[in-house]
Amino acid sequence: MEFFNKFQCFVLFMFFMTRGSLQCSPGTLKDITIEQVRTGAKIQNKPEWKVTVHQKCPCSFTNVQVRCPGIDSVVKPSPFIISKSGPGLCLLNNGNSLRTFDFTYGSDQPIAFVPFSFEEACS
Repeated sequence: MEFFNKFQCFVLFMFFMTRGSLQCSPGTLKDITIEQVRTGAKIQNKPEWKVTVHQKCPCSFTNVQVRCPGIDSVVKPSPFIISKSGPGLCLLNNGNSLRTFDFTYGSDQPIAFVPFSFEEACS
C-alpha cells in the first residue's frame, strides 16, 4: 500500500511538472501577443511606434505572419524585419523563429497588427 501511495504522489508530481510545458502544444494564434507604444521620436516627420511581438509557448514559432493593413503608407523598417507576404499580410523576422521580437516604424496612426498564421517548430 505504501508503494501505491508513493507511486500516486509521483504521478501527480509529474503531471504538475509537465503541465506548464505542454500548455501550448499545439500552439494557437492566441499564444502570440502584439503590443504597440508611441516612442515620442519621429521617423521622416511621422510619429515612431515600437511594436513588440511575443510568443508565449516553449516551442519556436517560425514564418509568423500578421495582418498589416495600411503598411504601404508608413515608413517601414528593413524587409528582413517585416515584409509584405500577401494582400494585407506581412512576414515577421524574415520567417525566422521568434520568442520576443521588436521593431519600429513611422506612421501618423498605429497599424492594427493581428496574428494571422505561423509554423510551430518543436523538437
